[in-house]
Amino acid sequence: MGNQDLQIGERYLRRTVYEAADLFAEAMRQEPAGPDPLPFKVYRQVPRRKLPEAIPEEIGTDAQGDLTDRRLSTLLYYTYGFSRWDVGPGAVWPYHRTVPSARCYFPTELYLWLPGSDGPAGIYHYDALHHALALIRPGDFRAELARILGAGLDGARGVLLLSSLFWKNAFKYRGYAYRLCAQEAGMVLGNALLVADRLGLRGEASYRFLDRRAGRLLGFPCSEEQLFAALALYPDTDPASERTRPGPAEDDIPDLALPYVRPEGPSHAHDPLFRSIADNCLLDDEDQFGAVPSAAPACAEGATELAMPRERLPAFELGPALRARDSGNVLFHPVARTLPISVFWEIVGSATVPYRSDLRAGTGVPGVSLDVVVLDVEGLAAGIYRFCPDHAGLHPVREGNVARQLQGALPVPNINLLSSAVVLYLSADYPAASRAFGNRAYRMVNIEAGIVAQRICVRSAARGLSARVHNGYDAEGVASILGLADAGLTPFFQIAVAHNRPGVQVGLPITY
Repeated sequence: MGNQDLQIGERYLRRTVYEAADLFAEAMRQEPAGPDPLPFKVYRQVPRRKLPEAIPEEIGTDAQGDLTDRRLSTLLYYTYGFSRWDVGPGAVWPYHRTVPSARCYFPTELYLWLPGSDGPAGIYHYDALHHALALIRPGDFRAELARILGAGLDGARGVLLLSSLFWKNAFKYRGYAYRLCAQEAGMVLGNALLVADRLGLRGEASYRFLDRRAGRLLGFPCSEEQLFAALALYPDTDPASERTRPGPAEDDIPDLALPYVRPEGPSHAHDPLFRSIADNCLLDDEDQFGAVPSAAPACAEGATELAMPRERLPAFELGPALRARDSGNVLFHPVARTLPISVFWEIVGSATVPYRSDLRAGTGVPGVSLDVVVLDVEGLAAGIYRFCPDHAGLHPVREGNVARQLQGALPVPNINLLSSAVVLYLSADYPAASRAFGNRAYRMVNIEAGIVAQRICVRSAARGLSARVHNGYDAEGVASILGLADAGLTPFFQIAVAHNRPGVQVGLPITY
């Protein structure tokens, strides 16, 4: 078994996407294995570096250069900070951050390598509860990180390292949890790209790296926590260079085992289905990285195209949008209201903006397909459209309002699609991705879809809308309705965008 045993990834895809309702029902019938994990990871017995408490209401570029503590404070808070606390009878899951999370379990953890500016060089963990940095491994690890990521980091001001602490989801969702972990890591990465850009930083994402060596550097076993993505940060004034592979890694990283607060105990057994994908998508050698480009699915040729307006997408205030972002009420029954066409194009047009990663040479669009179901948009006929990034336009797939059909594809009707303005689906050609990247493709596809999903959520919030990311759909039914099966695409995300109805809870902002 291993990353190239593609049947493992195919089975996990089938169980967690096409048979998700049955798998989810199985998980819900089981009692949680022990107490709930804490919503925040807090290390003990390590030096702490308190970040400035004056968080700016808006994120803007300032003096270019190092990641000072003031800029770090802004970057980390808006990327994945503890941003809201809900109170009231409707506050089922009270703790919120700037990204969506299933039941607000927040399995993603943020680590950060810093070369040293306002504080000591080293590897830090972001303590979101206390808005502080915990120094877990002091020292300059630029060369070591470069070996792990398979790319030079000359000129990098820092590297964000996104891991997933599996048990925060797996204690409840069991084998299904890996899908949720990968999706959330993508949304956090998408958020980091947005915030870094506003701070005048260029992010370059890495998805292929030496997993066990990364875990050793960060101090966690791969069975408990794994690195899912890395984002090297450069001043946007620095010219982008091609990735260069460093020399071979030397086995010189001392072990690291640090205690952190955990009520569930020091060990727990993962579901066999979960272990099948988590253990068999790891890379142990630089030669496994490959150099295969992953292009986004092409639009259908010859279809009539509805082009986006030529004017540049309007700017918006990112800070207020991130603080306002929400997923709607637990039972999402939004207010039916026509969506202005200008807002529609903002949301759709910003979703697949190119970015730099190790999945393709230079700058490229995320490798997912965006299908747009128009239900109530000013001046646009109801129907299914496929967005084409190359032509910045929509290809009609099917005419007519399909809201009732899509509503019928929800096994649990906790979302009212009939009163939504637009529903967006993110899909990918998984067999092609797995042939290129092995079982690692499952993680990569979900992360890239998460980047797009977060862009949709943030743009929606900037215009007073809620965006509900939802996995509870019948994938086979949705694929049939959208015409995805003929294109060989699998739907990984469903996002309903609408005007939320006032709930019976109050969201209290958390500011520092």
